[in-house]
Amino acid sequence: MLIGIFEVSEPNHYSAVNGLIKTYASDPNNEIIVYTLPSIEKALNENGLPKNASLIVLEEGQSLKKLLNEAENVAFDRIHICTIFDNYLEFAQFKPQTKDVFFHVHQVEEWYNDDFKRAINTLIPSLKNKDQNRQYSRIIARAFVDYLIYRPMRKKMLAKFDQNYNLKLIVHSEGQKEALEEYSCKSPITVFPFAIYEGMEDTSQSNQVLRICIPGVITQAKRDYLGFFQALQQNSEVLRDRIDVYLLGYVTEREQKEMGAAISSLIDSGYQVIYHDSFVYGEEFDKAIANCDLLLNNQFISKNSTEVYGKTKESGMIFNMLRAAKPGLLPREYNVSSEFQECTLFFEDYPHLIKLIQQVLDEPQLLKQLKASAQELSLRYSPTSLYPRLV
Repeated sequence: MLIGIFEVSEPNHYSAVNGLIKTYASDPNNEIIVYTLPSIEKALNENGLPKNASLIVLEEGQSLKKLLNEAENVAFDRIHICTIFDNYLEFAQFKPQTKDVFFHVHQVEEWYNDDFKRAINTLIPSLKNKDQNRQYSRIIARAFVDYLIYRPMRKKMLAKFDQNYNLKLIVHSEGQKEALEEYSCKSPITVFPFAIYEGMEDTSQSNQVLRICIPGVITQAKRDYLGFFQALQQNSEVLRDRIDVYLLGYVTEREQKEMGAAISSLIDSGYQVIYHDSFVYGEEFDKAIANCDLLLNNQFISKNSTEVYGKTKESGMIFNMLRAAKPGLLPREYNVSSEFQECTLFFEDYPHLIKLIQQVLDEPQLLKQLKASAQELSLRYSPTSLYPRLV
């Protein structure tokens, strides 16, 4: 097959692109052409690009419309449209030569919920957590543009793809699939992970203390860092010499003062804390995550009343567990596939989380068991194991 993959909108989605490429490339009879961004090109090349895959890069300042027009001259067997973001106009005019269009849905509500309440429920958290460099008027204007202009464009785009092609939807979890089915979605739905397992080496074996990692941008708007830090400080006498904390991300500009002070306070209480000053990806990210023992998801599960992680959208945390074959610490309310049960410890609240961390420290065999289960699960997410899902 000749497969086209389009990710020209979101640099943070390079893991999803890599997973698609490697899975299709596991069949040497396939040829893959990827249309993407310079940062994704760099990450894909660092990760190792298969011989039967090639990249066409949308350089800074280059016209996306022109790139898509050129792609229309290629007769594909199937294409994947991974992320559109604000490029609705360009993709609404896109007329690829193909039979099958695989459309990736990252936020179910964005594409299938037309209720005006959704727009309001999305707007309010954006106003509360706005970056200091953004104006309230711009945020409000963006919400109205999304509802009055982008929402109708999204509906027409899906209808066009459904009318002219074999439209198939890709989501990243069973929870998202269930959410789509609640909207009586008629298109076939395939669950395909946001990231795959490629045999990442575990370098945590020689850790002298338990290393707990929280991957992602360091912002209180997404994860409860302040609550976790407070719980650690309250238990510093028993934990500070036995664990360290790896914040695998950078502090947002808006929160540098508050979050910086909170991190400094945690360090002053005796903990070793590692974090970065800029976006972390590619080899640097993989090296760091491979050296961690447990991955912690302290995410706010309900972004608002309509957007819920594990249901209408998915967190990259789950797929970092798969990529690195690492066990996780997850909130009990997170809707995760049953196959994660053996490699995950679920916590009710922070006192319960502290007890679980102490249990792992006091029972070395438990960590070994969790890591073995994580390895067993990740093997099911190798390219050759996942290929049947796509074909």
